[in-house]
Amino acid sequence: MDQPRRFAFTLKRLILLLALVSTLIILLSSYLAIFQVERKLLIDSSLRASQSYAARLSLTADLFFNAAQKQLVFSAGLLGEEFDNLYAIAEEADRLQIQSKRYSSVLVVDKSGVVRAASRNSANMTGLRLVSDANTQALTTQNPVISSPFRTAQNNHIIAMSVPIRNTRGKYLGYLVAEITLQQGGIIDSLINARNYRKDAYIYVIDNEGDVLYRAADGWTESTPQGNVNKALLEGRDQGFLHMKNLQGEDSLAGFSTMEISGWTVLVLHPARADVVLLYQVMLQVLIYTLPFVILVFIVIWLLARYISRPLRQLASKADTMDSQDVSAEIQQINAWYYEASKLKSVMLQGIRLLHQRIEKLSTQAHTDPMTGLLNRRGLYEQVDKLLGEESQIGVVTLDIDHFKVINDTFGHDVGDAVITQLSRLILGNSRDDDLLCRMGGEEFLLLLPGTSLTRAVQLAERLRRQVAGQNFEGAGNVTISLGVTHFNPAKVNIDSALKSADKALYQAKNDGRNRVVSR
Repeated sequence: MDQPRRFAFTLKRLILLLALVSTLIILLSSYLAIFQVERKLLIDSSLRASQSYAARLSLTADLFFNAAQKQLVFSAGLLGEEFDNLYAIAEEADRLQIQSKRYSSVLVVDKSGVVRAASRNSANMTGLRLVSDANTQALTTQNPVISSPFRTAQNNHIIAMSVPIRNTRGKYLGYLVAEITLQQGGIIDSLINARNYRKDAYIYVIDNEGDVLYRAADGWTESTPQGNVNKALLEGRDQGFLHMKNLQGEDSLAGFSTMEISGWTVLVLHPARADVVLLYQVMLQVLIYTLPFVILVFIVIWLLARYISRPLRQLASKADTMDSQDVSAEIQQINAWYYEASKLKSVMLQGIRLLHQRIEKLSTQAHTDPMTGLLNRRGLYEQVDKLLGEESQIGVVTLDIDHFKVINDTFGHDVGDAVITQLSRLILGNSRDDDLLCRMGGEEFLLLLPGTSLTRAVQLAERLRRQVAGQNFEGAGNVTISLGVTHFNPAKVNIDSALKSADKALYQAKNDGRNRVVSR
């Protein structure tokens, strides 16, 4: 028995249906209904616009604080290794302040609250004991802290960003703090303002207690808050919109968004009466300039037809960029809400998925050694440029299997391949995710170890040598390897020179009797 056919939304049926519905709506609608709908749409639009602008300000501030915090965490890691070297930590504080235009000064504070070192422009603070609330909070929590605005003894209006400093054993030594000025026109003031939004808008920044830290008209508060916002109105949400009264007592439409790092909330609001006045003006213009019904019907049909055809236009525009990495995500965002557009979208996504799978498979085959799964020479040289640009020290280990030709001649090439495969697994087991591991050819391997000193590289090589020597290789028994180790700074030494140095160390290990690690 034939299944009943489901009604399918086709482009032709939709246009005819929407034309009929539009005509009926026009004939039956009244001015009051239009007014109520338009009023709701306008208020919703204003609320969403305020929330969107608050989210943009919050995101912008979060991006700034996140970048600044990552920069401080990186420097704190360096300081943890050199905390007893006053010259080194002063140089790092000065470098951080000069390199980043966002900080007015940078201080290194020990766990008793005494400034151990400072950037050059604040060198006179070295040796002083800090007594601010920001200092107390940093020492008490021993966590990253963004302080509320305050004024320093030098009459500078600032906020302080601090991160803990710990040594390699995790012991707390103190904290690194960067001061960010809050004067008008400064970076924080530029991030949060109402100049790009409507003129009647108010912008506040409130802390976790609801105290107003910032108001666009007056700038950042100092010791006395400019008011308090009832945070219960936000219902514990990180972002959204609501009706509320501003600090002047006016009924307002507000949007808000909370910064992830600082926990501050950006509140954007404007008086509700402004939208009502605008709505009255719009409705008056509608009454005066309403066109005959027939003309209006044609306009509505044209607009609806344009809306209906929009998914097809969007899908067609993506056809020329099907090899792009982001095209699938972009097509997924297209609202293909009727039958024809939905089928076309499905077919395009399937074709793009197959195309990208094929490209990814070819790329993997071109850059990976098929036997071991490690990088081949091509894969290594395509990834090494990024590593050289990001790291200040790289450990290099070259190794090969001792008497590998004897293994092949005695046990056969299949056993030799099994030895190489088992060795590659041992290498992977002793590596980190960001290490570059390469089979250079035959029984020769290369390891590039980012952020690794010569001592640690030698330790890794020795550990790997012992594991191999103690391993039973199926079909071949005991196997040994020889390793050459070196270390270089990409900013000072060419990688080819470093590889030659490691090769020389490997040759020396061979000449010295094999089954050993030699470093240069």
